[in-house]
Amino acid sequence: MSLTFLSSLSGLTGPNVSMLMLFVKATIILLVALGITLSMQRASAGARHLVWLVTVAALLLVPALMAWAPIPVRMLPAELGLVPAAPSNLVASSPIRVDATPKGGDVSNIVSGSALPSGSIENRSALSAMSGISILLLIWAAVVVMIAGSLGYASLVVRRIVNRARPLDTEDWLTPLWEVSDRLALDEPPRLLRSEDAKMPFACGLLNATIVLPAECDGWSLDRRRAVLLHELAHVRRHDLVGHTLGRVACAVYWFHPLVWKAAKQLRSESERACDDLALACGARATDYAEHLLDIVTSVRRDTTPSVALAMARRKEFEGRMLAILDPELRHSSPSRRQSAALIGSLALISIVVGAAAPARRAQEAPQSNAVAPVVKDADLPKVAEKGYPDSREIIDGSKTHTNTQTATIQNQQTVTTLSEQLSTAFGTAVGTAVGSAIRSTASVTTPDALRQLLSRRDTQNAVKDSDERPTLLARILATETNPSLRRIAAWGLADHAHKQVAAEALATALRRDSDPTVREMAAWALADANRSGIAVDALVAALRSDANTRVRVISAWALGNVGGRSVSDALAAALSDPNVEIRKRAAWALGNSDLRQAPPALIALLRDQNPDMRELAAWALYQIEDPAAIPALDAALRSEPSKNLQIAYIRALAATGERSVDALKSLLESKDPEIKAIAVRALAGGQATGPWPWPWPEPRPFPD
Repeated sequence: MSLTFLSSLSGLTGPNVSMLMLFVKATIILLVALGITLSMQRASAGARHLVWLVTVAALLLVPALMAWAPIPVRMLPAELGLVPAAPSNLVASSPIRVDATPKGGDVSNIVSGSALPSGSIENRSALSAMSGISILLLIWAAVVVMIAGSLGYASLVVRRIVNRARPLDTEDWLTPLWEVSDRLALDEPPRLLRSEDAKMPFACGLLNATIVLPAECDGWSLDRRRAVLLHELAHVRRHDLVGHTLGRVACAVYWFHPLVWKAAKQLRSESERACDDLALACGARATDYAEHLLDIVTSVRRDTTPSVALAMARRKEFEGRMLAILDPELRHSSPSRRQSAALIGSLALISIVVGAAAPARRAQEAPQSNAVAPVVKDADLPKVAEKGYPDSREIIDGSKTHTNTQTATIQNQQTVTTLSEQLSTAFGTAVGTAVGSAIRSTASVTTPDALRQLLSRRDTQNAVKDSDERPTLLARILATETNPSLRRIAAWGLADHAHKQVAAEALATALRRDSDPTVREMAAWALADANRSGIAVDALVAALRSDANTRVRVISAWALGNVGGRSVSDALAAALSDPNVEIRKRAAWALGNSDLRQAPPALIALLRDQNPDMRELAAWALYQIEDPAAIPALDAALRSEPSKNLQIAYIRALAATGERSVDALKSLLESKDPEIKAIAVRALAGGQATGPWPWPWPEPRPFPD
């Protein structure tokens, strides 16, 4: 393929045009990405980060695309009889005479009537040009080696810091680590280390993620520990270390291009803001989170974090992050899968088109020439039928194919041909031909017998997939093992199979009968993934009501909230009157997570609870349920609530009920507090105008000892 803009470079040849085209193509891709991100200033940081990530990856693929494209493909039928015109400097007015014996061994006398120019001048100019290119390549390679060496040294520094650090494996650190890991849906929490050499918290490790905290972390409060872990584990959850590494590699390869350094800087900046957004979406309050960041940044005078690691904050970029965190107008949500696919697809298509474009000379008419063209005899031509391809009778032993077979396959052939043409137009002839051949080979066997074979094969694969013996073995261990530690591990492993009956029955039995409370606790946690199984619900309800261990009852309430459904509402509503505050909290959270349409009266009554955390959880649950019956209680709580944060929570819950909350919100329009007035206006504009409500902290995932 070719681009008009690049076709003007066709007069250049060799390494000159390759280097110039590489610079031009990289510039085009970077300018497109810059234009897209400028138009997305009000979009989320995660969306802009995705644009820069795809851009940096595309820059690293451009050299490969230039080496592979354009791909020459010979098409059938071959056009015969076309003879390229002879070059103008070889055209003579008289026929070419070939001397059988050169005179004096002079090769220049072989062809008479035309003079060949001496090659000494051209060789000297080519040598001079290659010498200049070699110098440029040498300079480029030297700078690449220097940058790569600095990155290698930074990696060694990080490894030394990690090797000298000590693990943070006490309960006061493991509890928030597991809690945040569970909230971010991490399969396994990363290593958590404390280092005397670190001044700023940072994440490192491409294959083995590690979080390194400074020695000052010993004096941090629980809220600060959660805020720092939220940010650093967000980097792990989003795989930002991979994008950061790609940015560094792109800077090494394109060190001469200033826009590449700009792209790498923007990639890092947007990744930091995206992690801030994820922390806010996980429940961190914007003001508290910003305060923690500010204290950490101001306490570090000189940041010595190696360049290959991701530090929590840097002074140069901190001001913009603070404004973004505290700006209520900005979106703090991550891009949806559809948005991500659209961005990736669009940028990938642009990068492929630009990267695979090659300069092409303009088509010119062949000059009239008196040169003698080679004579092609009929005997030398391949035997091809008049229609341009071999007759099918010559392929199938001289016999004709049956008419019914042609009728059965003609539509498939037309479809494949059309698809191949479309793919050829979009991505090049080679891709269209290859995909068309693959589809054609598949379509040729789609007979009823072949379909039955495919279905049989699929059933066999499903049977093999369902023959996993692990649930049965773990269930047997849970029921018969005498060591409670092993039973606890077995219950933990059955969480991945809780949707299967054998696992659900084993966990329910352990929850009802096991003598060890830690095993019952783990069984209750594992039943949260039982997909509303009646076996799981009955066992969890029984444990919530009557288990002797408070921790088991707390986990059972949380698990019922994950199972969801209206069948669990009565048991959870009864748990709201439990004397233990932790059980009441989990029950209120579970009711808000159970897809109810009517709020239990006991939940509405929690708006008068003495514990402010209980009142906030009740407001959140009512916000989720959207029951207009809760409007009078929310209005009364709003008027008597001294806490401003809780007032905003009540306004959000009122806004979720729709138009019936207008009377309760009208009086707030005269509030002297600008924040209360603003949130009231947003509430009147629509339930979602107040923005997303951060999800309360769920129960952290327990880990076996």
